[in-house]
Amino acid sequence: MKAVQVHQFMELPAALEGDGNLDAIMSMKDDVPKPTSLKKNQILVRVLACSISPGDVIMVQGNMLIMHQPFPFVPGMDVCGEVVDANGSSSFKDGDVVVASNGINPVGGMAEFMVLNEEEAVVLPAGVSNEKGASCSSAITARNAVMDYAKEGDRVLILGGSGGVGSSAIQIAKKHKKASFVAATSTQAELCTELGADRVIDYRKEDWWAIEEYRKEKFDVIIDTVGGGNYYGRAEEVLKTGKKGGTFVAVTGDDPQPDCRTYGKLLKFFSKMLGRAIYTTLKPSTLPKYVALMPYGEAKGRKEVLEWMGDGTLDIRLDGDPLPFTSEGVRQAFAKVGGHHAHGKVVVRVAEE
Repeated sequence: MKAVQVHQFMELPAALEGDGNLDAIMSMKDDVPKPTSLKKNQILVRVLACSISPGDVIMVQGNMLIMHQPFPFVPGMDVCGEVVDANGSSSFKDGDVVVASNGINPVGGMAEFMVLNEEEAVVLPAGVSNEKGASCSSAITARNAVMDYAKEGDRVLILGGSGGVGSSAIQIAKKHKKASFVAATSTQAELCTELGADRVIDYRKEDWWAIEEYRKEKFDVIIDTVGGGNYYGRAEEVLKTGKKGGTFVAVTGDDPQPDCRTYGKLLKFFSKMLGRAIYTTLKPSTLPKYVALMPYGEAKGRKEVLEWMGDGTLDIRLDGDPLPFTSEGVRQAFAKVGGHHAHGKVVVRVAEE
């Protein structure tokens, strides 16, 4: 089958934007073996679309030791595909178009065929495109951040309002959690306003933590989809204390692309986040609560966000048109996400339905 393969770890976006031998890093192959062996509760799909997320970037850069795969490997984990072998499933049949992720083993999506665990798959609702279905994983993260940590009537600030997670978080906060006020940081004011933001802060022109209005009337929840910049420390200026319900939800952590290539670095990375969460829990009178958001409830979240997409209360925004399933198209997708230049989800159209 046709598939993209990664042959060595790379630093994005520079590694895929040079004039060197890019095929030595990431290439399209026509002779990759098609999966033929299915275990119980697995299905085989013909991939129609595959989206790229920051997790995929971490994967191909080799940042996370526990995610390392033997070379060559096929990148991509969030897909929309047509079931071609239901393998006796009671939930799906051949011909069903499903949305799924291979998150526990985040490889395999940039190929013509992919094996999936059926409990991770949900039928694509009518009226939702293959590309937007494949791109809903970031909305699951947004759903967990908003629905589980904000309350109806809260004032919410979303750092990074035009990215994959942020653009969904704005909509979920306004339409499903019924937040009283939603602000977002972004250079894309028109997009964020259209999604429902009450105010858009251009971080190039003003610092959100220094705005006097927010120092006086503080936020209940800040959701950080950007990472870095000591944002938790700065959030104390405009975020309520934990005793008053103030919560800082870190989607990406202090570093959006952490270097956890050794066990020592891995332990330091997670210990810092866990330590901060514990410390702020012990200081609720003076500090906002800190939450390091880890993936959870993916199957339940996928079903819920797809229902919202189906009824029109959530729209996944794509970063331009879907990219082609070519070496150049896939490299462009990874370079765009790795370079933090995407406004919305980046997706590759692998095949037509």
